[in-house]
Amino acid sequence: MRITLIYPSVGRKENRPYVRAWQMQPLSMALLAGLTPPDIEVRFYDDRMEEIPFDEPTDLVAMSVETFTALRSYKIARQYRARGVPVLMGGYHVTLLPDEAAREADALVIGDAEPVWPQVLEDARRASLQPVYHGLGRRTLAGVPSRREIFHGKPYQNITLVEFARGCNFKCDFCSITAYHGANQNHRPAREVAAEMEATGSKRFFIVDDNIVSQPGKARELCRELIPLKVGWVGQASIHIARDEELLELLVKSGCKGLLIGMESLDPDNLRDMGKEWNLAAGTYAESVARFNKHGLAVYGTFVFGYDHDDRAVVRRSVDFAREQKLFLAAFNHLIPFPGTPLYRRLQEEGRLLTPKWWLDPAGRVGDVVFRPKKVSPRELEEMCLEARRRFYGWGSIIARLMDARANARSALMAGVFLGLNVSAHFDIDLRQGLRLGAGLSEWEPAVDPLPV
Repeated sequence: MRITLIYPSVGRKENRPYVRAWQMQPLSMALLAGLTPPDIEVRFYDDRMEEIPFDEPTDLVAMSVETFTALRSYKIARQYRARGVPVLMGGYHVTLLPDEAAREADALVIGDAEPVWPQVLEDARRASLQPVYHGLGRRTLAGVPSRREIFHGKPYQNITLVEFARGCNFKCDFCSITAYHGANQNHRPAREVAAEMEATGSKRFFIVDDNIVSQPGKARELCRELIPLKVGWVGQASIHIARDEELLELLVKSGCKGLLIGMESLDPDNLRDMGKEWNLAAGTYAESVARFNKHGLAVYGTFVFGYDHDDRAVVRRSVDFAREQKLFLAAFNHLIPFPGTPLYRRLQEEGRLLTPKWWLDPAGRVGDVVFRPKKVSPRELEEMCLEARRRFYGWGSIIARLMDARANARSALMAGVFLGLNVSAHFDIDLRQGLRLGAGLSEWEPAVDPLPV
């Protein structure tokens, strides 16, 4: 038997390359390949960087679907199903909207794939796939292998992805992670994660957990296991750890070079509205950044605009803050109402969604604001976010932020990484803005009927 794993793209811009920052190894595909017995042939295609050979013989196609890749995933599925090939879909979007996905697939995985993957493969062998496989509430993360050789020959970024935990213990109202997992987090054994990292031979890692310090005790366990490896890694964390000196020291000893911190807003009322009032308990953002930088940790700050107290002045203050604090990187994005989140339900109840199923809109573009903000128009919010990115990633800002020996340029290596990422972000601003959802790589791809919105 042969199965084909596909990682769908968000979409395309005509005659333009795919956004480089989005071309990391899709760890979910390596996990599925690792769970597949050796007597089953596995083919893997990454829609972000290569054409999909729809006419290549295969017995099953499996895709992991996110909300931004849903339209493209459904188009790909239609091509295979038109050729008589069964399609299996899983991932966050499928779990949150199974009725929608069921119209475009022969079988769905709801929740985690690990507990049901053996049954999926056995049913596929017998050509008797079930409509739905339920992996919710059956999570087991220990002993899950990753088959990374499927990535060989593909031009991914030079960083290795690894997973320690799934989920997060916080409840942000805009977060699809919370909608999927609830306010729960489950961990792999720390020793197993360290062994996997060592086995890859890599020295640069991105630990993909949505919040690696959601349970500080578990984070300490991992750090102690990583110290002997002498590797470098980055991850995502909540700002409350800025006051935990012991954990900050452990992070640095374990090889942590920087953290993505969800600052989200400088406005306390916005933070309360989004369920992140605990951000306020860590002290001021400037104090927290200083504590991270004191330990040599670079900070990637993320901000989101479109909550009810946001106007042009809030956006300008946010960019000014990010530049003054010399953040290593920063993201300035508008609010996105993901299905299944409290935010989506609230905007829907208030009649503020412009396109309820915006992810299926064939005219949809990355950067579109799909709801009515309170203080500005949707178009104004789009322009404000673009202006924020251009100000932060302008040449003057890049040079000024490089002049930070605490973190951004504490070594020649860090200075080089800083310049590489910031220059890339400078040129990516216009590349990602307006990228058409669902568009494919090749003009020869056969047309499909439009999907209902």
